[in-house]
Amino acid sequence: MLKLLVRLKKADNFLYSIQKILILFGVIAMVIINGAQVFCRYVLHSSLAWSEQVSVLLFFILIMLGANLAVKTDSETKVDILKFKNKRTNSALHILTDALSIVALVVFIVSGFALLKHARKFPQFLSSIRLNYFYIYLWLPMGFGLVLFDKVINVLENTCVLMGIDTSTSCNSEKEMEQAQS
Repeated sequence: MLKLLVRLKKADNFLYSIQKILILFGVIAMVIINGAQVFCRYVLHSSLAWSEQVSVLLFFILIMLGANLAVKTDSETKVDILKFKNKRTNSALHILTDALSIVALVVFIVSGFALLKHARKFPQFLSSIRLNYFYIYLWLPMGFGLVLFDKVINVLENTCVLMGIDTSTSCNSEKEMEQAQS
């Protein structure tokens, strides 16, 4: 299980680096587009017809990418009513809450694919930039899939803690993983 966890974490770290770059470019694009809109509206007295829809689209994409980053850094919105001093008991509770989240995420992903199927069958377009809604809805299963990936990693980590396997140093290299197993 430790080998699987190490490989998943390596893939997750690779995806994390790509996500950070996409988020950076998305935020820069939003600032430029909204700045251009303000300039055009107040200085040129003519607004950009497409800027609002592009800003909303970028905001939506940033939310889908940011949700995964929140799960990865354990900073998603949650209410901690129960917190135990025993690390194993805490891990069992985290497995339960993550399992419930996984069920919800699977429902969201399945619903996202149903929405994609509907959007493919009955195409609609954004009015100002003529972008098919299919490409917008595509971000739903992708974003929820990324969150699901990190939730599965969390469940595996907590399962290792329940089994008494130390995962704190095991995900840095293959050599450290082999040392942790012996």
